[in-house]
Amino acid sequence: MFSGGFGAMEMAIWLAQSRFCGDLKDGLPCGQCRECRLVAANDFTDLHLVSPDGQTIKTQQIRELLLTFSQSGFETNRQVVIIDGAEKLHVNAANALLKSIEEPESEIYIFLLTASENMVLETIKSRAQIITFPSQSQLIQNYLEQKGTLKTDASIISEVVTSLPEAEALAADKVFLESVKQLDKFTKTLASDADEALLQIMQLAPLFKDKRLQGLAFNILAIFFVKRRQPKWAQNVFTAQKYWRANVNFQASLEKIILG
Repeated sequence: MFSGGFGAMEMAIWLAQSRFCGDLKDGLPCGQCRECRLVAANDFTDLHLVSPDGQTIKTQQIRELLLTFSQSGFETNRQVVIIDGAEKLHVNAANALLKSIEEPESEIYIFLLTASENMVLETIKSRAQIITFPSQSQLIQNYLEQKGTLKTDASIISEVVTSLPEAEALAADKVFLESVKQLDKFTKTLASDADEALLQIMQLAPLFKDKRLQGLAFNILAIFFVKRRQPKWAQNVFTAQKYWRANVNFQASLEKIILG
């Protein structure tokens, strides 16, 4: 399990190349052979990349993957699986995957990528070797500030993205930046007046219209609460986020932060 997000996919692809490279040099992939190029393009038969279908990695996605596990690879005698967003595995999908993690039927390498390790099911984490990728938030923050982004905005953005292009896109989105200010206002209100905070949610929820922005909103709320040393509210955010991932609507999920 690669925990941290920044650079994790690149590392997983590089390691996948090392399993299939036709011209290894001191055990390292050459990056130029047919196999390496196909892996980099996600077009190699024995490489399986699984990512969320909507907000979750569904059970059917994993079942389809498991059908290939009973066979050896098509081009080689091994297979590599990269699951991007392991924290989004539906509980039934995770349970379906467990047996193959514990008792693989052939030579299979499984890379679980997550930017939110705390959201990954314990049954999965306990069976994985966890490798934590160091945070690159300071690098991203410095980059954004050099591009003219305000320090407060750059700080928050750097905590919730895993790439420079994503950071630049958010920094240029004035609507998003104003929405972050409203999240900050909500957390301050909640500390003193829960009833008023509940009313603010009615104005806050429409600001985050798509699932991607809603996911960012939960992450930002957790950051605000942690920085203000309010672990109870931060924990409530994680709980609310789980409800949201289970398809509870965004406004109702936000209300769970207050109501517990």
